[in-house]
Amino acid sequence: MLVGVQGGFLSLPSFSQIKRFVEWNGENFEWVLVVLVIVGLMLSSWHDSRVTKMVVEQPQRNDFFFVDYLAIDGNSDAKYRYIPMRVMEVKENSLVFKVGNVGQTKKLSPTKHVKSDRAMHKYYYRKDTLELNLKQIAELFESDAIYAAVRPRNIYINGWVVMKLSEL
Repeated sequence: MLVGVQGGFLSLPSFSQIKRFVEWNGENFEWVLVVLVIVGLMLSSWHDSRVTKMVVEQPQRNDFFFVDYLAIDGNSDAKYRYIPMRVMEVKENSLVFKVGNVGQTKKLSPTKHVKSDRAMHKYYYRKDTLELNLKQIAELFESDAIYAAVRPRNIYINGWVVMKLSEL
């Protein structure tokens, strides 16, 4: 242990302890790197889940939800079930969505869903909208049917255009 607490005071490590720590890390560099990568992935996953929870619990206009649409409509295509939905209107007890028309066969990250500015294509969304009440949205989130959600700060999600500037 490099830093210790004795009697309520912080004790700094000695030079020999620092030297042993550096030597151990040099000899076991690969393992240290693996541990750092795993910790980084866990922190990233934790952050993404916190962002999703925040967006679902406090939705705003132009938020994007990424859902397993089969949980909403049992008659929809089971193969291409993972789609984006954009919040168009926030009502007192419900949300109105523009439903994506481009489904995926597996859950993708929000970045992969909108890659190549797909959201700007003419047929990216269906013509009809979908209105869900807040209780339904909470149930979909609890069941992991809503598996990701993001709130664009501007017209981009991770560098990809998802809406026109006039839609802000």
